Amino acid sequence: MGRPADDSGPAWLGGYAQIEADIARMDEFAAQLRAEVVDNYAPHLTHVTDDMAVDLPEPPESFAELTGFLQAHRTSQFNTADLVYFYQEATWGLATAATEVSTMYGEADAFAAAKASDVESALDRTAAAAPPAPPQPTAFPPSPSSPPSPLGG
Repeated sequence: MGRPADDSGPAWLGGYAQIEADIARMDEFAAQLRAEVVDNYAPHLTHVTDDMAVDLPEPPESFAELTGFLQAHRTSQFNTADLVYFYQEATWGLATAATEVSTMYGEADAFAAAKASDVESALDRTAAAAPPAPPQPTAFPPSPSSPPSPLGG
């Protein structure tokens, strides 16, 4: 089955094979994802986050290497905690999007194809959405007489 005429996709994906999904089993996939989060992930989440939340004592200021290490360790702790928390949210969002796509196309005939934009739209309404692009910095620092940049530069 070829790609629908209204779905040319991004140019960089032009050489890749089409991915087909069994819409009839999409609800089953969504239920399994939800069960995985509820039964096997969420029960351990508090234990993991509590272990990661332990604050280490401040090192002596004279020990620069240890101070630098602990700063890097704290950054890693925060980043890991975010990933652990948002994994649950994104997985739940993926299950929600799968249910939505299944509902939209479950009764369609076997040869009807979901548009990529429908799937992306379903994902964008969940925690599985792509993060927003960070603001671009201004090219030159503003002069003291210029108004503040809307980009925060």
